[in-house]
Amino acid sequence: MAIMNIKNKIFSIISISLLILITAAIAILGLPCLALPRQYTAKLINFWSRTMLLFFRSYDGLDWDVQGINNIPSGPFVVASKHQSVWDTIFFTAFFSDAAMVLKRIIILIPFYGLHAIKAKMIWLDRKGHSKSIKKLINQGEKCKKEKRPIVIFPEGTRNRVGKKTKYKPGVTALYKFLNIPCIPVALNSGVYWETKGLKRNKGKIIVKFIEPIEPGLSRDEFEKKLETVIEAETKILIESAVN
Repeated sequence: MAIMNIKNKIFSIISISLLILITAAIAILGLPCLALPRQYTAKLINFWSRTMLLFFRSYDGLDWDVQGINNIPSGPFVVASKHQSVWDTIFFTAFFSDAAMVLKRIIILIPFYGLHAIKAKMIWLDRKGHSKSIKKLINQGEKCKKEKRPIVIFPEGTRNRVGKKTKYKPGVTALYKFLNIPCIPVALNSGVYWETKGLKRNKGKIIVKFIEPIEPGLSRDEFEKKLETVIEAETKILIESAVN
């Protein structure tokens, strides 16, 4: 047992070291993108994200499967996803070639990634000053809508352990109501294989499910109830299918 634990620790150290080296190499080599049009940095982030997913698959045996792709509309839309691990953010910037992720401002402080995220014009959410924060969110969302960039937001505003949830924040409702575009609920079970806080992960297959879009026109209460109900119900099904 002791030898097995030592092997696991060594494997984990090597894995994290490789992640850091790959990320640093791509970020440094991609620094010239900061002086080019935004789209080049968006492509760099997409490339890094796809590289990470392939690394997790080949090195850790952590695969993924996407369901409900036919539910993704062709025009601008908002993706409202369950959030259980770091993997989720990486997935969406890999799956969509130019995703506008709604991120906490603290992300800016991450070496290299913060600079590239700013250049790629991700949507920054400031938790201070509720009304001002919502206005900024809507203004940034309007720009993304004009550019037909998919907007990805985690309604709970934070990662939650499997089986847990927190109150959905008003940001997703503001985007849905003011931008007047469809909202695609997304369920997933990444937390079964990846620790909520940290980088520890296990073998398995993460399922990401795009649910039928909620079309514009619902009242605030109707939208919030429907969004939370479908995300939580579908997420529960995915979790149960993974652990049974």
